[in-house]
Parts: sequence; C-alpha cells; structure tokens
Amino acid sequence: MNVAVYGPRPLPALRSGFALEEHALAPGDRRADGVSIGRSAMRWEGDRLVVDLDERTTPVGVPLRRPLRGRVVLHPEASPALELPIDPRGEHRWWPIAPLARAEVDLPSLGLRFRGHAYHDANAGPVSLDVGFDHWSWSRARTRTGAHLTYDIRTASGANVAHAFRIAPDGAVSRLEGTAPVPLERSAWRLSRLARVDRGHAARTTRVLEDGPFYSRSLIQSRIGGHDVVAMHETLAGHRLRQRWVQFCTAYRMR
Repeated sequence: MNVAVYGPRPLPALRSGFALEEHALAPGDRRADGVSIGRSAMRWEGDRLVVDLDERTTPVGVPLRRPLRGRVVLHPEASPALELPIDPRGEHRWWPIAPLARAEVDLPSLGLRFRGHAYHDANAGPVSLDVGFDHWSWSRARTRTGAHLTYDIRTASGANVAHAFRIAPDGAVSRLEGTAPVPLERSAWRLSRLARVDRGHAARTTRVLEDGPFYSRSLIQSRIGGHDVVAMHETLAGHRLRQRWVQFCTAYRMR
C-alpha cells in the first residue's frame, strides 16, 4: 500500500506523509468487491471506491514513523471502455478506470480534510516493470472537455510506443492528434524526462513531488488538446531499476 500526501505550500512538511509497505495477501484478503492490504483496505460500495488507510510513514532521513490514517472516497464521473496493451508484446496492460472523478479526503492524523478532482487507473502484467520497459513518461490533465492522457514508452527491446487520448465526460474515447514529445529538465537524480504536448508548444515543471533514482513525479504546465493545463506527470526508468545499487536504495523508501 502506497500513500503519498504532499502538503500545501508554503510549509508542506507540516501536512505531508509517505508510506509504502508490501504485504503478502492471506486467504480472505481478496474479495470480489475489494482487498485488504495489511491494516488498510479498499472496496467498492455501489458506484464509489472507499479506501480506509491505517499506515505508518516510511522514515526518510529520520527514524520516526508517524501514523498515516484516514479515508479516501472516490466518486467516478466517467468510466470509459478502454483497456489496452502499452507495449508491442502485450505483456503490460493499462486501464484508465475513472479518468474523471471526484475525491473526498479525510486524514485526521495529518490534520487534513479536502475534496477535489481525481483519477483512478490500473496497470498489470506477467513480467516486472524493469524487464518490460526501459523508460516511460505518463501525464494526465483535466479540462472542461474531459481528461487528456498521454503515455510515451520505450520498451526494454528498444521499441517506441506513444499513446494520447481524450476521454469526454460521457466516457467517449478519442485519440489526440497533433501532439509531439518535448524534453523536460532532468530530475535531481539525472533522469531524462519528456512530456507530450500540442505540437509547437513547450512544457515546464511547476512542482516536484517525488524525485528518486528510477522514478519522478511532478506537476507540469503545458498545452494539450488546445488547452493550457497543469498536468500530473511521471517518469519511470526501468533501466535504472535493473541496477543493483538502485534496488538497494529502495529499502530506504519502503518496507
């Protein structure tokens, strides 16, 4: 179970928390409508997804582990019939389950309670990410016409794949035309990053949320589908994840 909370500026540390802990699933943990992971659980209640969190923060630089407890309720607004392989061999599939959604967040352990727009997807495959991918960049932005999703992938075999979609409020899916990849500045760990935007436009990072040796997450400002947007963006470097020193470092970020 991974929980990441990035507190509001100017003092984000006072309202931030990060937890990442793996658990083996016991008989009965997995059900038709949900799953229990350690002390936390998520389940569908009708047309809403309820996530009850009971975690402790992962210590980064300090030995203190703080409680990270609360509830997230996700209300999907659009559920497109979209499931596709994102690599040529079909070994990794992607489902944007609720690309347009609303979230209610209540985290009393951090003194936070808020609501806003949300996104929910899933990825799965029979091979691990470092085996299947050399690099990927993903982004999601919300506009008045729907959700704009992009995936730029380089597989471990060297093939390049690009996906760009618009998902309307009624769930209709259309491909975004006239886009092109543009470089973003390298991360602090020197990860090369790119963003797919409308051709002829640039992109820039407005806030770095995660910065690690094989993964980065940030907010970027760009133009997509004819809209000026602030998008969530991530980069994953599978070639870095294959290196032993990176695998060693992950022990300090997760349990």
